[in-house]
This record gives sequence, C-alpha cells and structure tokens, in this order.
Amino acid sequence: MIKVLNDRVVVIGAEGSSNITGVLVKNSVIVVDTSLFAEKARKVKELLDDFFKKPIEMVVNTHYHPDHTFGNVAFEGTKILASELTKSFMEVFDERYLSKLPPIEKIVTPNFTFDEEYEDKNLFIKRLGGHTLDSSIVFFKQEKLLVAGDLIFNGFHAEIVADSDLDEWLSALKFIEDMRPAWIVPGHGEVATLECLKAMQRYLVKMKRLLDGALNLHDAMSDENFSKRKFPELFSWSLENLLHQRRS
Repeated sequence: MIKVLNDRVVVIGAEGSSNITGVLVKNSVIVVDTSLFAEKARKVKELLDDFFKKPIEMVVNTHYHPDHTFGNVAFEGTKILASELTKSFMEVFDERYLSKLPPIEKIVTPNFTFDEEYEDKNLFIKRLGGHTLDSSIVFFKQEKLLVAGDLIFNGFHAEIVADSDLDEWLSALKFIEDMRPAWIVPGHGEVATLECLKAMQRYLVKMKRLLDGALNLHDAMSDENFSKRKFPELFSWSLENLLHQRRS
C-alpha cells in the first residue's frame, strides 16, 4: 500500500504490516517508523527520496517494537528521535527476545531522545503509553496529520502485549481525540479519520468488559468491530496476555 495524501504526505505499508510515514516539512522530510526489515526500509527510503527529492532530516520511532524500529539501520547517520524509554528498551534486547524474530542486520537505536514531549514549529510528539509504556504519537500541525503508532489498529485486531495498560491506552485515545486530527495513520491498516479512533475505543472497552466477565466471548465476536478485524490469532493471544496480567 502506498497512500499519497497530497504532495507532502506519503504512507507506505502492506497487508497488516506496520506503516511508514514520510512528511515533507519545509525543505526536508521526516519519516515516522521504519518497519522490521532493513531491505524494506532501504526501498522505502529510495521511494521517499524519489518522491520528495528532498533530504531526510529525521526519523521518529513511535515505540520500541521491532516492526517499527529495526529498519532504522537503513537511516543510520540520520537523526533518529524517540523517547528515552524507547531507546532504553531497545538497548536491552537480548538473545531470547531476538531469537523469536527474523535474522537482523543490526540494531540502530535512537541518537536523540526526549522525556515526555518534543515540539518545534510544525511537529509535536508526546509519549502517552498504553500499548506499551513508551508509546508516542507524532502530530504534524500543518497537515493536521497524527501518526498513532500501535495505539490504533485499523481493520486489524490490536496487539495487546505484556506491558500494555488498557486504562492508559484509552486515556491516550481520548488525548488524540481532543486534538481533532484530520487524518490518522494507524500503526497497522489504512489511513483514516477519527472514526477509526472511535472504533479502537469501543474495541478496548469491550476487551475490558470481556476480561471483567461482563461480556461473553460470543457476544464480543458477534460485534463487527471484532468479527471483521483481520488477524484473529492476535485477539486470542492478546486475551491470554491480559489474563496473565490479572493473575500476576
């Protein structure tokens, strides 16, 4: 999928893969997230170079997960920005964690960091947590374009991991909603408007009700907001993670 929103915004993804966003800001390009694979990231870089014909000024990682950061190697030497938490999480990947992933060329961690927020004239980045402790949003003010990372899955089941916090996640979505973006780039799925955020809110609320025993599995899966999402294996895996959290 290559989605050209206008002559300043390009979003690149595939069926279910993480999205990479390129935005022209003045005379240079900012890239958000870099995918799992170095070779894919290099091809995306070539595409962005050809489309914008401007230098890539900065790469931003929304959170530490490999499918959003391991393509950083294709941008080595460029300013790579992320929260301090994202950098610290990436620095402690161990052999056990990496053994579950495809072979990687090299881990390139962010070389510039912020604590909770980063802002300049056209760019606003804020760490909100929720999906992961370090999950951050990236907002391009002129475009009213919000890159949500994995705080939003559009058309796919959410990946709820061991360090996810559903209450914090819902608070993060409310923060995004209050920003009133014109466009939202989800971590996975098609570029959309606020409607995909509202669907994500409903999804997480029902996950909480399911976990609390206030909703049964049949009723949850009869909801099209669940039944029509792709990657159903993520749903059962996420539920297992939530149940394990409760038992811990």
